[in-house]
Amino acid sequence: MAPSKKTWIWIIVTIVGLCIASVLAIAAFGMYFVSQHISTAKLTGAEADKRFDDVRATFKDQHPLLEIDTMGQPRPVRPLHELPASPVKPESLSILAWNPREGRMAKISLPFWIMRLGRKKIDISSGDHRFDFDDLDLDVRELERIGPAIVIDLTRPTGERVLVWTQ
Repeated sequence: MAPSKKTWIWIIVTIVGLCIASVLAIAAFGMYFVSQHISTAKLTGAEADKRFDDVRATFKDQHPLLEIDTMGQPRPVRPLHELPASPVKPESLSILAWNPREGRMAKISLPFWIMRLGRKKIDISSGDHRFDFDDLDLDVRELERIGPAIVIDLTRPTGERVLVWTQ
């Protein structure tokens, strides 16, 4: 016996309803994730310096893993594979970016599970300057093996600053 026309309508309405509910759930999760991992604040220069100093203080006298050469290209201070393994595995890669012209600071925290999903383009830009995270060519497994560390500490002549670290 074939299903009636009324039954087919309910099946189609149910499928469409489930699709709409799924899209709404994915959108809600995305909004929640962004709200938990990205934050911005309007700060004075002194407040921004204090935030950078607070992060640097947790790493004592540790130097960044990468430095920027005169051409603006990142280069390792020493090969990452030569660094000792840490018993502490970092859970996230954090980025702190300061734009003095706008007086805004952004903090982004990327869990390593997201970074392991694949190479995604992360572009932090302010005006004419940009910081393309993909240019760093970092190996997520190496960063996890090294443990908590300052990856890069960049200060531009115009005052913009970017600090990247694992925690």
